[in-house]
Amino acid sequence: MKNPGKKAARTKRFEEKQLVRLQNKSQAKNWQSYFVFLLFIIAVVNILDEITSNLSVSVQSSFVTEFFVNRPFLGKTYTFEQGLSLHTTVSVLGYAFGAITPFYKALADKWGRKPLFVISTLGMATGLLIIYLSPNYLVFLLGFAVISFFIGHDMQIIYILEEAPDKKRGSIYSVLKSLGIFGVVLIPVLRRILMGDDATLWRRIFFVPSVIGFIAALIVLFFVKDTKVFIRERTSYLSIPYEERMAQKQLNKENKNAQRNQSGVFNAVKYIFSNDDTKYLMLANIIFDSAMPAIALYFESSMHIAGMSTSDITSAMFILPIVYATLTFFSGFIADTLGRRRTILSASVLSITGFILFAVGINNLWNPYLIGGFCGLYQGCYWIGRDYMNIMMTEKVPTDIRASVIGAVGFLTIAGLVVGYLLVIIGMLIIPVWLTCLIVAIPFIACAAVMLKMKVKETKGADLDSLGAEAQDSPQE
Repeated sequence: MKNPGKKAARTKRFEEKQLVRLQNKSQAKNWQSYFVFLLFIIAVVNILDEITSNLSVSVQSSFVTEFFVNRPFLGKTYTFEQGLSLHTTVSVLGYAFGAITPFYKALADKWGRKPLFVISTLGMATGLLIIYLSPNYLVFLLGFAVISFFIGHDMQIIYILEEAPDKKRGSIYSVLKSLGIFGVVLIPVLRRILMGDDATLWRRIFFVPSVIGFIAALIVLFFVKDTKVFIRERTSYLSIPYEERMAQKQLNKENKNAQRNQSGVFNAVKYIFSNDDTKYLMLANIIFDSAMPAIALYFESSMHIAGMSTSDITSAMFILPIVYATLTFFSGFIADTLGRRRTILSASVLSITGFILFAVGINNLWNPYLIGGFCGLYQGCYWIGRDYMNIMMTEKVPTDIRASVIGAVGFLTIAGLVVGYLLVIIGMLIIPVWLTCLIVAIPFIACAAVMLKMKVKETKGADLDSLGAEAQDSPQE
């Protein structure tokens, strides 16, 4: 058995050394234009994150056809719909592995934002390289699992939220996010150059983003500092004598209350459900995430099934990120002016509208650029709504448990994702995948938007520096 005394002694030594490091960092001044440099690096990693998130989806019909239709898997071949359903089932099972992601993310509240920023960037690059080298579906799944583990961490987003001025947080976030999304144009560029109209060459497009990821990880490692908010809050916490903190922690545990300065996913879950505002925001987030598989993962396969050629699908993909990025760019200014809630509600309505138009367009073989525009509209608005739900949560919780809360959100929303996946898996075996996605997505988006409107308070202008555990009620509109 482990000796609790030795563990406490190791923890105390680690925290003492960390306090010295943080005190030295707090006294060091940033070089001139460091903030501009930081924004540039965040933009690059955002591009990598968006590309990594969308790359496998953008060639979904190609690898499903190769691994399930053109060659046997588990001793048999499948129709395209059967193969897509099987791949989706495997993806759902992968969430058992992804369930540990929030616990990893919560380490940012103890270790700092920078270490996880480096590791996550390196992880995305590694997953892309594995897929590029994959000779079969099992190796592809390994790369897919690595990517799935690391793309949800979004440590660069915490950097934005903790480094940006309070009144400009939404605007800066939207500008950087839109630049990242606009970088997704690299996907159709790579498809056009490296694939052309030959869908069997799909692996080639994974190599360039992988190289970019390895370079970005090195830059973050050597030149990026931890956030000022984390350094200040963690230093303040560690300055309290270790024995005093442990005594207070034990008292809080006995009272069964989620108190400030207690990081970790389970404590963050308690914190979220300790008041109605964060509780209903979390429930709305879970419901909203139930629509995510239908919204984000099957647009390329839907176009393929509808009869669009590989070249036409590539043309549609050129427009998708441009529309998506443009919407995201303006969303931050709207969110800082009208508030987060109104932004989410408007985005939800536009997402539903765009999805319906996309479905009509692919089934009538409209111009591929127009189809890409509708695809960008419904996806862009959906992700804007989802992102600002997450931002609202970060603006309702204290700094010292913020990463843990984000991890807890990721942990809890798995329930919604699994429901969404299961409905899609069953539906696509009975009706066309585009119709399945439409039927699954619309009710969840509408229900989440209504709950947010009725039960959740606005967070526009929240002061993250002074936000404490007692600040559970956010400013009203």
